[in-house]
Amino acid sequence: MGMLTEIQHKLDELPPIQKKIAEYIIQNPKEVVRMSISHLARQSGAKSEASIVKFYRSLGFSGYHDFKVTLATEIAGRDFHNPDADSKISVDEDIPSIRRKIFHSCMQVLEMNNNSIDDEVLEETVKLLHHATRIIILGYGTSAVAAYDLYIKLSRLGLDCHYSLDAHANALILSEPREGDVVFAISFSGESKDVVFQARHVKGLVPIIALTGEAGSPLAQVADLCISIQSFETTFHTDAMVSRIVQIAVMDVLFTSLAVRGGERSLNRLTRSRQGLSFIKF
Repeated sequence: MGMLTEIQHKLDELPPIQKKIAEYIIQNPKEVVRMSISHLARQSGAKSEASIVKFYRSLGFSGYHDFKVTLATEIAGRDFHNPDADSKISVDEDIPSIRRKIFHSCMQVLEMNNNSIDDEVLEETVKLLHHATRIIILGYGTSAVAAYDLYIKLSRLGLDCHYSLDAHANALILSEPREGDVVFAISFSGESKDVVFQARHVKGLVPIIALTGEAGSPLAQVADLCISIQSFETTFHTDAMVSRIVQIAVMDVLFTSLAVRGGERSLNRLTRSRQGLSFIKF
């Protein structure tokens, strides 16, 4: 029996709040896959996140992530789904077809974000980074790619940055935040505990910038500034395949904006960084 069928069968036996949650999930399964636990609590009319926890535990799940993975897998079946039927990838797809569809998805999601990203938030982000004395970048798993990209780009501009894949090293840095520090936290789901807990630890002490795909996520709620991006991922089969492209594009926007703002000084710094790298190239 599938999860949605099991929920449907239990519907009449559930107490009022749990029934609300169940009905919302049955009617909006694809949307639920993208939601943080707090977002689902609000949208379904549940009184609290605890009600969501009680609901998924009644289905035998130990965590919200496990619940969403199972739901996403059931929705997807054996396919990799995007909203556009032309981007749907089946298990017997050949390489040229996969290449066309992934490139098509990337172009679509870039255009979608080009029309939706808040320029005022980007402007405030650039101001914070420009005036920061030290930038602490957090990002793990698939978000580590974007985090490291930002670290390299900001370092080329001569900005003082810290980035590490080691959560313990980051915790040590954040244990003594300095005046002028800015935290830049990246998590597409907005639910990565390593990122959220570390950002929450310095909430109110230093400004926190978040780059996330879920505006109602725990990370977004902790952040002082939230750059919200969109992606086509509706299953966990594709992971953050397309969203990673958008994250990198945002890094390029921030890097270029900071370089422009820095004027001649930034140009000279970029020239020196190229010269500094020249000896390790043929």
